[in-house]
Amino acid sequence: MDCRRTGVYALALVALDAALAPARADTALFLEDIPLVLTASRLAQSPLDAPAPVTIIDREMIEASGFTEIHDLLRLVPGFQVADWPLGSPTVANHGIGDAYDRRIKVMIDGRTVNNPLWGDTQWDNLTIRVDDIDHIEVVRNANGGAYGVNAFQGVINIITRAPATEDGHALISRVGKNGFYDVGVRLNSPTGQAVDWRLSASRRSATNFEAHLRRNGEYTAQEAFTRNTVNFQLSAQLSTQDEVRAQLGVSQGIDERGFPALGSTAALASIDPVQDATVRNHSVHLAWTRSFSADSELSLQLYHQGQAKRRAWTIDVPDESGSRHVIPTNDDLDFTRNDMELQWSGPLLPKVHALLGAGVRQDRVRSRKYFDTRAALTAHYWQTFGNLTWQASDALAVNLGATFEDHDYSGKLFSPRLAFNYALDARSALRLSAGRAYRAPSLIEAHALETLRENGEIVRVGYYAALPVEPETVRFVELGYVAKPSRMLSVDLRVFREAYDRYIDRQSCFLPTLRWSSTDTLPCDALGIAPPAEWSEANAFGHGRIRNKNVKAFYFANLGGFVARGGELSVDIRRPGLGRAVLSQAFVFLDASPELEERDIELSAPKRSTALLLIADLPRRWQASLGYYHNDPMYWLNDGDRVPNRDRFDLRLARSFGPPEQAGEFAIVVQSVNGRYKEFHEGNYRHEPRIFASLRLAW
Repeated sequence: MDCRRTGVYALALVALDAALAPARADTALFLEDIPLVLTASRLAQSPLDAPAPVTIIDREMIEASGFTEIHDLLRLVPGFQVADWPLGSPTVANHGIGDAYDRRIKVMIDGRTVNNPLWGDTQWDNLTIRVDDIDHIEVVRNANGGAYGVNAFQGVINIITRAPATEDGHALISRVGKNGFYDVGVRLNSPTGQAVDWRLSASRRSATNFEAHLRRNGEYTAQEAFTRNTVNFQLSAQLSTQDEVRAQLGVSQGIDERGFPALGSTAALASIDPVQDATVRNHSVHLAWTRSFSADSELSLQLYHQGQAKRRAWTIDVPDESGSRHVIPTNDDLDFTRNDMELQWSGPLLPKVHALLGAGVRQDRVRSRKYFDTRAALTAHYWQTFGNLTWQASDALAVNLGATFEDHDYSGKLFSPRLAFNYALDARSALRLSAGRAYRAPSLIEAHALETLRENGEIVRVGYYAALPVEPETVRFVELGYVAKPSRMLSVDLRVFREAYDRYIDRQSCFLPTLRWSSTDTLPCDALGIAPPAEWSEANAFGHGRIRNKNVKAFYFANLGGFVARGGELSVDIRRPGLGRAVLSQAFVFLDASPELEERDIELSAPKRSTALLLIADLPRRWQASLGYYHNDPMYWLNDGDRVPNRDRFDLRLARSFGPPEQAGEFAIVVQSVNGRYKEFHEGNYRHEPRIFASLRLAW
């Protein structure tokens, strides 16, 4: 572990704080300055009392970073890795085993889960909110099944939007840059003093993230451009001194242009996955009612509905050895809906015991002819009960017990416990020891996939094939943390952890029978007990070489074994009003696979060291400058990804505010990746494009 560089960062920041800080604020002021977090246990509490490590990305960090896409903000979180790739949505991982589908992290918007049931991933580029709608983001940096159940497996991200009651006035935001980049949006707020507070935001944005470039093997890489229109409406009303209702409606729709260009030797790839427009649409409805019985007791009911539709169709031109060509129509069409209801109560049970109890039910409905070889929709039901008890054993010691018991149609009944001890060293610092167990349930793809291509009614190609049963992945964790806020201007978060994973689910390949099957490097599927689909055509099958009866490979899912992740994380946040702020995030992660786990690339799937440093300088005459630095040691993105080398990225932002403080406008210049293109997700295939743009915000 290269602790020397971390020590230099931390000591430099602490020295800066000591040099700038005047006399320390008293305890009362300090307590007023500690932000509350909601996501660690579903209760509002200080980070010093939270049973899990939480990183807060606040509004100042969001604006100073210059990021225009929500997933990029997670680069500021210790231990988190972020990658764009041109053939799918961006992906996020924590402590390794990241691939094209970030299905091991639960993502919520104001407590509403937004993971897609098909893969369990998050469609980051198609959410129904924008960066400008966010108040702050809370990130739980380890498993939190005790609070949220399955799929809160490697962390929880809760994106908390700006409440209508906290804002007034209107704003127009415009960002314009090179290569056709633009992002134009408007925000309207209700007048102050109304019975109903509301907020309406709308935006349109377009960008080219990846341009096709020629590889050494003569093939061109994939390309990606997108356009999105996003509308979000929120309202809240205080019906009485006890009752509040909230509603949120959102829509995101647009076009993805993704695929391989028909250039040179890439024409064969383009016949399978051509540059083709896909229309996408996502919508959400969130209704909530809260009744407060006292300052520390309330009952809430929340109803959620969300849906997604995707349309993409093309034809595949398949040659065979005789020179004949076969044109096969295909599509990537997808529809899914989710309906969710959750009831939660919290309040004191005894003078020193506070409780939270709740239950939820959910229905997911997915239709995809491509992935399930049926026109019928697949429906999955899910229910859970959850609870949290906090016992204030003494003035210094708090004991927290959280647990979730749930049942899924395709994974059975699961119990996820968590136990945490928080010991207050003084009013400004605390130690935390926590341990628990969490699960990741198989996604619909992993449980039910039969990805097919049909010609004249016969199956001639199989992709993902869930022919074998898989069990939920498990993780058992223990972590020791230290959280301190010595002053209103300094925060420190330090922890060490050990996470033991088992029953890791990954795809494997085998060959389906054909009339001229032969292979030395992959097993035939029947040797594994995997029978071909009922309408499989041995005579007409074609494989990766687009030649009849050659290399006809299918991908199945299996539990492969376990591994251990261990390491440490450090966050230091120093701020000085009028001068600026420095936020350092540092992580060290080491992965050790068990001997029976054949997928040795897992040990390389997390960088041993990663760093994020955001520097904000408040300059005279209302100017502000910020620098973002992001470093990853070499790592390996799994399925569909590849090795990426040692990376350093620098972002710059220079802004000037104008107008009255309560309705401040702003002009800014942002340069993302000052040091040029960089390799992300796959060393040989994808080069992320730098971006320079100007932004203007007018408020009235």
